[in-house]
Amino acid sequence: MNDDKLRITLRIADLKNPLALRVDYGADEKYWRDAADLFNKRWAFYKNKYKDGVMDSESVMAMVAVEIARLYCEMVQDRKALLADLKRLDVEAEKILNEHTLSK
Repeated sequence: MNDDKLRITLRIADLKNPLALRVDYGADEKYWRDAADLFNKRWAFYKNKYKDGVMDSESVMAMVAVEIARLYCEMVQDRKALLADLKRLDVEAEKILNEHTLSK
């Protein structure tokens, strides 16, 4: 048994059995619990929105999974744009510093 792991259980939507996971101590545990909380909140939102029976629980879970995956893709794209902006600013800052240094 790996002693540097923590065993946690997460209740997800209306699944009969909770998910049992072994995760790293610290931030990793928090991320798993936060992810389960986010999933459950979005599941409850859609379950309530489609309470007329249009979507079964599995379809609602799939919708939540796709929504979270879409948000992840959006974050990746935002991160790429941010890194490009930082790279551009770094080049500009270096140019200004070099000009200032050469003028002395």
